[in-house]
Amino acid sequence: MFSKTLSIAAAIAASVLFLSASGCTTSRNVVVLDGRTSQAIVDADYIETSYRAVHYLLTNARGNIMGDDAFDASRPVIWASTVDLNNYGRTTNFGRLMGESLAIAMQNHRKNKMIQMTLRQGTVPITGDGEFLLTRDARDLATKFNAGAALVSSYSVAVDRVYVQCSLINVDQNTVVGAVQFDLPLGPRTEALLKGVLYPAEAAPLLQSRTTALTN
Repeated sequence: MFSKTLSIAAAIAASVLFLSASGCTTSRNVVVLDGRTSQAIVDADYIETSYRAVHYLLTNARGNIMGDDAFDASRPVIWASTVDLNNYGRTTNFGRLMGESLAIAMQNHRKNKMIQMTLRQGTVPITGDGEFLLTRDARDLATKFNAGAALVSSYSVAVDRVYVQCSLINVDQNTVVGAVQFDLPLGPRTEALLKGVLYPAEAAPLLQSRTTALTN
């Protein structure tokens, strides 16, 4: 009986660990609809995802011992909102939120001074000439604050997911010193941010359409 009890306890523990690892126990990952339906919709956890992404980015970034084109963790970092991959001059509520989340995650990981690029009237630190080519305004801002790197990111929307690319660029050498790519489920919260839906009442049709699609 004792060994059987241990086996049951081990099985329960294993199940809990599996659910925790897969994110199923994180309430932020689920949009809870009203009482008329029990259907729950999986959505994005921007905070947890940003922290994981930045942790990976910094863990794999080239450090000072690698040369002048490395990441200098002692200098400030400039950053901007996450922009639309198809239009570097455009962003959305999703892009602004994702940019903030990535910058906060980096601030908490390395304690770098973070300089917000978007304060300069929407200037984006990448141009149509190339993903990692900094604009003149970005270079000027980096010089003013002695910034050593720029944290830039873009997103692209697919049928059921949003893909985010984030790069850390050495502003002195204009070289990528670290990069990470991740995806998020295109749940109603993310879709609302992409479409500029601001209030719960406006989100009702969007939630209903998602529920109908899942039911059918």
